Amino acid sequence: MHGPSVLVAAVLAAGGFVVSGMVRGTFPFGDVSRNTNDLGQQLIPMHAHLRDVLTGDAAGDLLFSWNSGFGVPFLGDYMSYLGSTLSWLVLLFPRDGMDLALFVIAVVALALAAAAMTAYLRLLRPAGPAWLAVVAGVSYALCGWALDDGSYMTIWLHGLVAFPVLCLLCEWILRRRRSWLPVCVAPFVVALLWTSHFYTVYMATIGAAVVVLVRVISYDASVSWRVRAVGVLRCAIAVGAGIGLAAPLLVPTFWAVRYSRPSPEVQFHAMDWLDFLSRLLAGSEGVGSSPGLAVGTLMLLLAVSLPFNAAVPWRERLVWVAGVGLTVLSMQVALTHAVWHGFDTPNGSPFRQAFVVAGMVVIAGWISGSAGVRGVVPVVAPLVLVGGLYLVVRNGPFVTPTTRVAVPVVAAVVLLAWLGRRLAERGRARPPSWVAAVAATAVGAAGVVEATAGAVAIDQARAEFLHAYPTWSTENDQVRALVLDGDRWPEARVSSGAHVTQNDPMLLGGQGPQYYSSTIPDDVSEVLAGLGFGYSAYVRANLDPENPVVDAVFAVGARVVAGDSGSLRLAENPEVAPLVTVRPAAPYASADPAPFGNQETALGADVYTVPRVQLTPDPALTVSGRRRDFLLQPVAGATVPVEVRVTASCPAGSEVYLASPAFVGEVLDETIGWRTVLRQTTRAPGVYTGAPVLRVGVAGPDGSVEVALRVYGPARLPASPLGCLDRGALTAAVAGLRAGAPSSIDVGGHGIAVSLPAGGAASTVVFGVIRSPGWRCSAGDGAASTPETVGGLIAVPVDAGVTSVACEWQPRGLRMGLALGAAALAVVGLLGLVALVQRRRRDAGNG
Repeated sequence: MHGPSVLVAAVLAAGGFVVSGMVRGTFPFGDVSRNTNDLGQQLIPMHAHLRDVLTGDAAGDLLFSWNSGFGVPFLGDYMSYLGSTLSWLVLLFPRDGMDLALFVIAVVALALAAAAMTAYLRLLRPAGPAWLAVVAGVSYALCGWALDDGSYMTIWLHGLVAFPVLCLLCEWILRRRRSWLPVCVAPFVVALLWTSHFYTVYMATIGAAVVVLVRVISYDASVSWRVRAVGVLRCAIAVGAGIGLAAPLLVPTFWAVRYSRPSPEVQFHAMDWLDFLSRLLAGSEGVGSSPGLAVGTLMLLLAVSLPFNAAVPWRERLVWVAGVGLTVLSMQVALTHAVWHGFDTPNGSPFRQAFVVAGMVVIAGWISGSAGVRGVVPVVAPLVLVGGLYLVVRNGPFVTPTTRVAVPVVAAVVLLAWLGRRLAERGRARPPSWVAAVAATAVGAAGVVEATAGAVAIDQARAEFLHAYPTWSTENDQVRALVLDGDRWPEARVSSGAHVTQNDPMLLGGQGPQYYSSTIPDDVSEVLAGLGFGYSAYVRANLDPENPVVDAVFAVGARVVAGDSGSLRLAENPEVAPLVTVRPAAPYASADPAPFGNQETALGADVYTVPRVQLTPDPALTVSGRRRDFLLQPVAGATVPVEVRVTASCPAGSEVYLASPAFVGEVLDETIGWRTVLRQTTRAPGVYTGAPVLRVGVAGPDGSVEVALRVYGPARLPASPLGCLDRGALTAAVAGLRAGAPSSIDVGGHGIAVSLPAGGAASTVVFGVIRSPGWRCSAGDGAASTPETVGGLIAVPVDAGVTSVACEWQPRGLRMGLALGAAALAVVGLLGLVALVQRRRRDAGNG
């Protein structure tokens, strides 16, 4: 039984991670937030929303969310950020306890990874020392990738769990050559893994395939190639069937990803090999730019000892060294790098598959260590090689002070333990048991302490340049209370604002526009940006312009804002249209430029004047005009900032708005003074980042408008940057839409049903929801079809006398996924029948 060692590994891995948090003083052990980047920005808000869905408190369901982006598909987010069964642990925590829930999920995932790797290693070499299997499992679970990348991208940790589990399943299948039972059971585990996080589990599956191939090739000559081929085929059938069982979720997710906002293509560049290999050293840190390969000094030394260890058969040594080496090389080659990432090179963290290599290093170290390291060469050679690497890279960019101390100290402990055993063996067949126990305890403790110290060092180094969002605070409580008090959904939306994250609607409630996700539909991104929303992350995260026309279009009836004294309050907005409006059969389309024209089209009325502008620059500023924009450039040697005046003529008293998404500089706001449009450090203005439409003043009594801008460097200004809003026209437009509102609006989990007054004329029913792929609508008794669009909104033409319109969002690929899942289930059922027949024949033969 290997249960005790598996349990000990799980406890030590979890304990090491917890202790590292206690030492650092991070939440929940101190006031330092651990909500780094996407953990605070995406995972915690999405888990809060998942909890609301599971408890029935969310606006929407697992398919669709009404909380974010004015209504967006949610299935892609569920599969990308929440699919694991561990995510359902949120039900054990209060609504304001998602920070703690994600911490617990991370701890459990690390414990599962350690347990799974330990179980696999014990199955691979049952006679190996249990203490070494435990240390190996802990070293894998607390590898550099898990601590540097996975600890804050918690969902990625499911790939860390999946790799040893897949290896374990295939090893079971390879060993039970005459039984189909493992092939029948494995698909259900594989399906569970693939629905946990398909992205990293895809990488884990590639890694497991490499391990299986290495295993069968390294068999001794007594095993025929037919047996080997059949074993690989059986593993492939089990894994393929498991992926097929997950198809009802995977296929719709594939389409969700395909429809999502694309990011510019990234050209992969291999790292300098010395910098690359420096990440093999414990405690090294380089999140987002280098692979976290470290698995502790002990396991690294054992892995390096494998080619020199004569206790391991030569064929096994050769194949394992080649397998690990080629896998490492594949991380640095553009083609194989693309394969690892599904031919979609990420914009950040280019070495997301590093946990697979870390796992293979641990397995190689176990194969050598479990066989027994005998002789001087297998001990000295790894010390020389690892020591040489340490000396060369000790001042490298990814090496931390902890690395400089821990690596030589642990190496010295390992060497002393080996020397102690050697001395105790003199004149004996084997050393006294107490010597072996002391040596094992010293080495094992050193490995676990090093992993914990590495976790502290990595978190500390990463925190120096990656932002951490605050944990739940009294401000969160205030915003959530205001949102719940002002909730009138679906009569009107209430926006929580973006007080903590871009996903505050999921974190704090409401039905606001803020939304940040890698699976945001491209159509939604384009429409929001076109309406004057600011954005970041290549329009994957939007910034609410708090614009009255946008609010009217999308029925934003209230918003949480900061009061004059800094306190929060709920700002009511009565001038909003209903969620669904009835327009003329030929809806109004504005000819004004974006975003003002787009807003008017969505509203169905002319409310803006977009004037011609004149620029009066400071003499130290050059302005070159183009058809679409002006290029502003301070002259060489000019003292910055440099100002430019934008003048125009608008209706008297109209509100003046600046729409300049790529303008890097500041604008003078009449009420608050100089206001930043985009910072000087903004990344790729107008591409990666864009500024929202900003209210900057009011036209004078004579209609004159003057807007002051200042720049610090090159900047772009659109040819038509100003729009002047007629509030009276907006009020009249809203009143008209409210007067012709539908009789009733019924919003379900992923659909809307509308009742219209009897005897109505032919018209167009427009929903305050952006059309994204998957929407199907029907009018009256007509068949459902893809709806039309007005200004990016869902629009359904209806004939005279039609009294009902219904729209529903359906994930594309669901039918295909269900068909593939049914086929996979039939295959598993057939294999189960074969296994049952085999068992009965075997029982009959034994009888």
